[in-house]
Amino acid sequence: MKLLILNYSMNDSSLVFSHQREVAKLLSEQFEETFVITADEELGAEVDEIGVSSTLWKPNKRIRNVLCFYQVAVPLILRNRKNLTIFSHMTEVQSFLIAPWCRILRIPHFLWYAHTSKSLFLYSSYPFINGVITSTPGSCPIKGRKVHAIGQAIDESKLIENPSEIASPPLRWYHVGRIDPSKNIDMMVSVFRRLRTAGWNLTLDIYGAPSSEKSIYYFKSLLNKYQHELNSHWLRFPGPIKKDQLHSIANIHDGFLHAFQGSLDKAVLEATLAKRVVVSINHEYMKEFTIKAFADENPEELLHSLLCQTLSMPSSAISKVIQSNFEICQKNHTLKRWLAELCKVLKNEE
Repeated sequence: MKLLILNYSMNDSSLVFSHQREVAKLLSEQFEETFVITADEELGAEVDEIGVSSTLWKPNKRIRNVLCFYQVAVPLILRNRKNLTIFSHMTEVQSFLIAPWCRILRIPHFLWYAHTSKSLFLYSSYPFINGVITSTPGSCPIKGRKVHAIGQAIDESKLIENPSEIASPPLRWYHVGRIDPSKNIDMMVSVFRRLRTAGWNLTLDIYGAPSSEKSIYYFKSLLNKYQHELNSHWLRFPGPIKKDQLHSIANIHDGFLHAFQGSLDKAVLEATLAKRVVVSINHEYMKEFTIKAFADENPEELLHSLLCQTLSMPSSAISKVIQSNFEICQKNHTLKRWLAELCKVLKNEE
């Protein structure tokens, strides 16, 4: 069986999509022949046994993008249609563009979609594709027999090596992710400011960078609003980090703070596998790790309550929670397990 992967980037230097290159390499080991059609013009080094083509996708160039995509994708699909499966890795627009072709040619076509947002392209593609693959049932707005929840793909190999001890109480906190409004960074800083006023000598390092013009404006507003906190050095924005820095960054902190309200994202799971204390108000994370919610509280008050609860816990209780969450995450969200479950769906072996 041959595999065609649609993704955003094969560039191993990409801060957001470098994992897509690794996924393509691992999947290629499971198929007779693998092709990749990517959006990024930066392809990185050649990958053995994978044919890579770029559509040179450009923001706000809709007609040009569609024509270029079809120019690359259609001939490849037609040449290999008799023994081909297509995996759209986070690319619901491109998936939508080829969905009717795949239905007509009877080519199995699956889309990875792990967002709670109700994408028009997702809903438009759904009747034509063979399935949607997601992380958890609540991480996809569509429900049904064609939706496959297989966990997240966290490479645990470096994260679990020699974790540092957690201080009691855990005072050194961090967050990793895009500096976007959806991450609720303003809320996190506001809660920390309240707790410091109450006497907790907390620090917070927020690693990441804005991902759009709107996010740059948001970042600048945070810097202006929290100038005093930044000058006091308990709040820092050290900038983006690479994947191979995650373990060392985790090891100089006690806890990971997380206030994103969408799907179950990778950063909070990476912190869990790194054996950090995790305080998250993400509904999918709370469900996955059976964290009791305070139903009558708004998000900021919930975050404040969970932090107060964590700071007041004895070290033995914190260690127990960390180990329990680590075991759940290792069972459900490792790259090895994700790859095995993904191949079952792609090869119709479920």
